[in-house]
This record gives sequence, C-alpha cells and structure tokens, in this order.
Amino acid sequence: MRLPRSGTLAMASLLEKARVPTWRIWASHAPYDLKDALKARGYRWNADGHGPRRAWFIDVLDNEKAAELRFLETEIYRGEVDIPAKRIDAFDRFSDRA
Repeated sequence: MRLPRSGTLAMASLLEKARVPTWRIWASHAPYDLKDALKARGYRWNADGHGPRRAWFIDVLDNEKAAELRFLETEIYRGEVDIPAKRIDAFDRFSDRA
C-alpha cells in the first residue's frame, strides 16, 4: 500500500523530528509552591514510576538547554545547583532508558 504524497511528506517530517536529539532536564526536589511555574513552562510530572525519578521534567533542543538550566537556577531553585540532564536520541526517546 502506497501512502498519498501528503502522507509521505508527513511521515518524512515525523521521522526527521524524531531523529533530532534533545535534552531531558529534571527539576528534582523543586519547591512545591513553584509547580505552577514549571507547568506553565511545559514541564511534566513523572509520577508513573517510569524513568529514574519522581520529579518534574522537560525535553528541550540543544540550543535551548542553557536557557532552561538558567531558568531553573534563577526562578525555581534561586541559586546554583546540580541539575540532572540527559541527552535523549531516537533510540532512547520512548524507552525506559530515558
């Protein structure tokens, strides 16, 4: 079965985006009263037991990583902290390794 041309372009676009590496940044032990700021920024809560921790996290592109770490240090933790971040590629994105 062949996909219509528009379907082929859509699939190519999805595959291209899936191959772009991202960074998963964890806001471990973030103050509870700042959860709304994290949600507004696009963070999600990892409460289902998958992954290494129960914490807020976000996936960002390489060029967004530094700004996201700065946001956490200035707006959430209000100081310099060691923020866990892991590079995620197409092989890890939808596995338990991420």
